[in-house]
Amino acid sequence: MPLDCKLLLDSVFDEEFGLRLSNFSIKPVHVANGLCRALTGRTYETVALNKSFRRYVRNQKLGVDQERNPNSSVLAQFGQAFQALHGTAPNERSLTRLRALALDVFGADDGVYEQPDKSSFTLSNERFATRDPSDMRAGAFLSKLLTVIPKLGTDAADVLRLLLSTETDAWTTLALPLLAIGNVREESEGSESAMRAAKSEHLFESVQGHFMSPTLGGLRSALDRLGRFERTSGSKLNSLRRLVLFGCFAIHVHVVSRWSERSTQAPRPAMLFDMHDGTVTSVRDASRSTLRASGDAIEGLIRMRLKETVASEFGSTARALEKAISGSGKSQTLQTTFHNYLAGGVEATEALSHAIADEAFAANGEHPIGALVELGRRAGFLSPWSNQGRGGKLHKRYTATAEFLETLVAATVEPEEPLEFPEFLARVRDSYGIVFGRPEDDVAIRENNLRGGQFGPPTSINEEDLRHNTEQMRRLVVESGYGKAYADGRTLVTTRLQGSL
Repeated sequence: MPLDCKLLLDSVFDEEFGLRLSNFSIKPVHVANGLCRALTGRTYETVALNKSFRRYVRNQKLGVDQERNPNSSVLAQFGQAFQALHGTAPNERSLTRLRALALDVFGADDGVYEQPDKSSFTLSNERFATRDPSDMRAGAFLSKLLTVIPKLGTDAADVLRLLLSTETDAWTTLALPLLAIGNVREESEGSESAMRAAKSEHLFESVQGHFMSPTLGGLRSALDRLGRFERTSGSKLNSLRRLVLFGCFAIHVHVVSRWSERSTQAPRPAMLFDMHDGTVTSVRDASRSTLRASGDAIEGLIRMRLKETVASEFGSTARALEKAISGSGKSQTLQTTFHNYLAGGVEATEALSHAIADEAFAANGEHPIGALVELGRRAGFLSPWSNQGRGGKLHKRYTATAEFLETLVAATVEPEEPLEFPEFLARVRDSYGIVFGRPEDDVAIRENNLRGGQFGPPTSINEEDLRHNTEQMRRLVVESGYGKAYADGRTLVTTRLQGSL
């Protein structure tokens, strides 16, 4: 294997995560597009959609929007999609308004561009699926998670395929004349893509029909549970959205937990969800600390894997590693960083693995946690560290929007098996690593480790504020209609909305 820092990092991503944490603008629409493509094995030509929706295109050099697809051009190419009743010519003003509204609807997450296969639309039907690679194989990973080991049931995959095949929703109906212009393309993985997929096959290994990975097994169960809920609850678009949003969260949990599954000595950080909207300083800061520990866990796995690769591929002595660096033609920066680690007393293979990681992170432009932070912010379980949005892009805290809280309950509680509130809290801790601040959570929050043992700097906690945070979570569940409070102090968490028939 050549000593190529980016190549080595990408190999770790492929083998340990099954996806690459190198798109720092990744959005749920990208994941939805990739998931649809992987589940159906099809994409569609969307030139008519892109040109109809994208009247103006940004000229990055000039910093202005230029009209690239005027009404006359769109009508000349796709006029059959805009034919009015009784053969009346389309009204210019109405067409302009329609195109602007369509872009707002189908490009709600700013994922639609002039280039068809670099676009991801607001997904309501499989015919919106493109070859956009922006999900960095996150969709393929989720598809595999939902369909491997069929004996476990494939409720989430079945519901997604069913929803994506129907055309009765308002979004699809609106776009049908343009969708009819696009041809279907059967998709199959190319050699490079297949090679990357093969590297992650071990993640989905099973024993007697069950995942060897307890994390992936729990996430599969949660997604299928959510699929069963969506069969009988909610509208098509809401169901699609919730399944994708929880899929984004599943990716976060998988990546953060992977080191603890790879090594019995590695930590598994807790995720402290701040339910006070950032107004309680101690909880807000502690939540931010748990997110920082999540980033450290990702980095810890990457550096451990790189160290293994360095020892096996390039040798273990400083002399052998110096020779590998020199023969690779790599930048002086790598050699300097390697020497700096050596001078600091770091063992040779660890020094080179640290230097490779530093150079690869710099080449990518950001720490790998950045991709998860961007996805989590848009999915509704990460928010700015403070209400003013201060602290930079990576300074976020765990939280839950009303929509994500509803999704979390539906993914955790069986439709016909309500849970006592303490049972619910125990289940989300065991399944996802989420904590809210019960007394039994204090040590894990302080140590940044659900397994016990300090991981990184200790987190300062205020026990009273944590108890209030847990109580706030209970109140929010009741107020959302997914909890029933009784006079004896018990609270029952259920997916059957209170007051519904």
